Amino acid sequence: MATRIAWLLNLDADLELQKPAGYRAPRITAGRVSELLACMLDLVAPDDTVLTDAWRGPLPEGTRVQLFCPTPNALARVQALGLLPGSAPPLAVLREVNSRRFCAALGHGLPGSQFVHDMATLEQQLRQPAFTGSHLLKREFSFAGREQRRVHGGALDDSTRGFCARSFSRAEGVQVEPLVERLADFSRHGYLLRSGKLLVGATREQRCDAFGRYLGTSTEVARVTGVEDEALVAELNKTAVALSAAGYFGPFGIDAFRYRSPTGADAFNPRCEINARFTMGYPRALLEDALTQE
Repeated sequence: MATRIAWLLNLDADLELQKPAGYRAPRITAGRVSELLACMLDLVAPDDTVLTDAWRGPLPEGTRVQLFCPTPNALARVQALGLLPGSAPPLAVLREVNSRRFCAALGHGLPGSQFVHDMATLEQQLRQPAFTGSHLLKREFSFAGREQRRVHGGALDDSTRGFCARSFSRAEGVQVEPLVERLADFSRHGYLLRSGKLLVGATREQRCDAFGRYLGTSTEVARVTGVEDEALVAELNKTAVALSAAGYFGPFGIDAFRYRSPTGADAFNPRCEINARFTMGYPRALLEDALTQE
């Protein structure tokens, strides 16, 4: 029998991780969360409860409380409702493993990429011509295709320079990579039990717009080649080892994409992002498996 779950869907978690000090009111409204539930049909079951600050119990017997990401604000909101969330990694760990710095430290899957920490290094990197002629800049904390800028011809305009300078002033870096034509987007999910055991989920195909903004996930069998799927499994295992070493446990996923190479052939980036939390396309079956083993 499927587990009943009460969800605190703090889909603004990445915003809180970026600036946790003084973070209070959710930046994504309850109404917006309700709209986005259409993208989480596999993760959030019809019999589940979606918690809001206005919710009043009780919950059906045996219901498990789950947070999209166990940030301090989300934990406080659940406790204010009189509910007990499960154990969670500390904030410092969540910030570390959800940063692009952490992902970059495991290696870049896209040639010509670098994570930079200052303006001089950024400009030096941009002087190295991207094989597509353009670069994509991503802030250290960003999600769903947000907090990105495109640079053409290696020259920073005033707005993009300010965008990067503000990141550096907060001691945050910027991911620099070639701006490529993405042909298909994928995700592979895992769950790290507190024992360190890794549970592996199926590969999912994602729908994203031209800017990489998430639109939804297919529950059909992903159209990846055998070589691509092997690369995804290898990266998922590498990520799990790094997450465990950093003190993280719980759900996570890696994003990947197929793109057009300089020769016009298909190429594959098996890890462009790590999400150390639930994602909207996270497989319910993987969560159910984890709950039976915790």
